[in-house]
Amino acid sequence: MRYLKVVLVGTCGLAMLWLLMVWFLAPEEFTKNYLPQILQNSVEENSVGEVTVKKKANAPTNLLSMKFTGTTSIAVESPENKPSSEPVTDLEENIESSRKATSRIEERNSSFEKAEAGSFEQLKTSLGMLKAEAYPYPFLPVLIDDKHAKTGKHCLQLTGGEKSTVTLEVAGNSTMSRQLTFWAERWTSRAPFTFRIAADSGKGWQEIYNGDKKIRVGRSFLTQVKVPLSPGVKRLQFSCTSQPNRGILIDDLHISPSRSAVIENETDAESTKSQESPPNLEDRTTLARFLANAIDEREMKARSVKGKKQLMQNGKPFTGWAKRMRGNSGEVEELGLYRDGLKNGPWAKWFSGKRFRELGLFRQGQKHGLYVTWYGSGKKKDAIHYEHDLEHGPVTTWYSSGKKRQEGHHKHGEKDGLWITFNNRGLETNRQRYENGNPLD
Repeated sequence: MRYLKVVLVGTCGLAMLWLLMVWFLAPEEFTKNYLPQILQNSVEENSVGEVTVKKKANAPTNLLSMKFTGTTSIAVESPENKPSSEPVTDLEENIESSRKATSRIEERNSSFEKAEAGSFEQLKTSLGMLKAEAYPYPFLPVLIDDKHAKTGKHCLQLTGGEKSTVTLEVAGNSTMSRQLTFWAERWTSRAPFTFRIAADSGKGWQEIYNGDKKIRVGRSFLTQVKVPLSPGVKRLQFSCTSQPNRGILIDDLHISPSRSAVIENETDAESTKSQESPPNLEDRTTLARFLANAIDEREMKARSVKGKKQLMQNGKPFTGWAKRMRGNSGEVEELGLYRDGLKNGPWAKWFSGKRFRELGLFRQGQKHGLYVTWYGSGKKKDAIHYEHDLEHGPVTTWYSSGKKRQEGHHKHGEKDGLWITFNNRGLETNRQRYENGNPLD
């Protein structure tokens, strides 16, 4: 009996010694394999912090630079076991500052979702009162269409005829420069077709936009219209002529301060700070830190709001870094920053094997800035600039061999300026100049 006690005590002592050795030599492995799940969660919550990363030679260091290599392989050492709150990035500070600045300045929009479908004579919206007219008698209606829309289910339709007109009595009394924006779709390819916008600042109507040749035919609202508004505009008038019951569709009507007006009217010190660059996801240390703090999308719910994915956490729109993992492989597939449930900031996707697939910037769920994609081989596929999900700025595309395929420039979704095309041997095959999407001779 005495020998049995000695054996038991010795065995217990050796077991405790072995556990301590495992704990000190491989704390992470010990936590994952031997602690109960509830304790694992507790340890993970209290060990999220800075991640020490081993850098490899020739690693890319400049976000969306002209020398992308597409490689993001990283070797991560064990994290420090110290509590750390979610990092507040310069990008997040800038977004919050921008939102506060904009909230102090008049900004109105309407996607017509609250309006009843059908014709109307007067319609109250957040932009102001809409008053409809159509000629000749019997009137052709200006109506709310519930079968076609850019977002949601409703849009505004001027059905054409000899002339259909809707006048907007602009709410508020702004003394600053503003900008009118909306998405439009020409509802007929046949002539005649005209679309004009006029403004009244108290001195009579003055035409400010001619869309006769700019509004594109299609079933997906291909044209985004942007029109600067002078200070003091009280009324806007939209008019269309076409074959009867055709005309034009309008959605996401928006009046907001122009960029210069925001700068001129912002007085607090926060807004005068220069805009700093967003976090660099090509930098291995930065990438590892955000990956460690990002929440797995599988732990949240997603819903669609006006055609955009909105991420929800505990019943509220999610703000912060989120990642999507590739099955149970432990490889990250997507990583990006959300604001109020929508993509808002840097966003990256990877092929299997930790090679970049896509890398770019979002704003309020839309691509906004330079967006780059790659072939699976690691060679660049295209580099396109966007503004609110619309191609706007320089664009370059490549063949899978790495040879340049095409280079040019977009203006609000349309080809504009010189476009050059190359064959797969890198030789120039065509030069063409465009203006608002139309080729010039």
